[in-house]
Amino acid sequence: MDDRTTSNRHDTTIVTAPTGDLSPLEAAIMDACNQLHEARKLEDGAGVAEIRSRLFDLIDRYDATDGDDHPNPAWARPNQRALALSAAGETMKAIDTERLALKYADNNRRLEISLDNLCDRCLRVGRYEEAIAYFLRATEIAPRSVNVLLNGAQALWLAGYRVQANAIFEAFADQPEQLAPQGTLAAYLDCEPRFGQMRQDLPALDHLFKLYESATSESEGGAS
Repeated sequence: MDDRTTSNRHDTTIVTAPTGDLSPLEAAIMDACNQLHEARKLEDGAGVAEIRSRLFDLIDRYDATDGDDHPNPAWARPNQRALALSAAGETMKAIDTERLALKYADNNRRLEISLDNLCDRCLRVGRYEEAIAYFLRATEIAPRSVNVLLNGAQALWLAGYRVQANAIFEAFADQPEQLAPQGTLAAYLDCEPRFGQMRQDLPALDHLFKLYESATSESEGGAS
């Protein structure tokens, strides 16, 4: 389970995971994380306090049950706690905790999740070169992961490597299926305000936006 920056504030995220990958307790943690992100975005102080308390109660239960009987609790427990810390806005603590999870990642999927989370969170605290380092490590494991590539493109752009960032979006131009509604790329184009800024500097991203906007307009016209 991992964070994705897809809200209108760069310190709040949506937490995503394939449904079949989650235990009941992990699903409850994911829901609480998303609720906490939303409450923080809305500046709902009472809601933040209530949800945060409930979330960390769930995290304590997760720890007490060895990660809800996870096959690798040494990775899963700090990974889930880092998600909760991130949802609570404690991004530096989330980075430190995810680094602990990374030490125990025992397969490529867990490595990808932890490295991509670290890239995303380093972006949020302005540590762009560090974010790029995690992105590059993640691409060695998951070179075609859309989430990894989109977070990496942001890190490259923010660090001033605009040619390299543009190259990532050029590759997406040859994969029109990535623009399908409900897809990851479509979610970023719809919801990540930074991409609206980036398109001014990156011709390939601007081209993707135009393709997506055209397809969306045609779809809405057909629906009417």
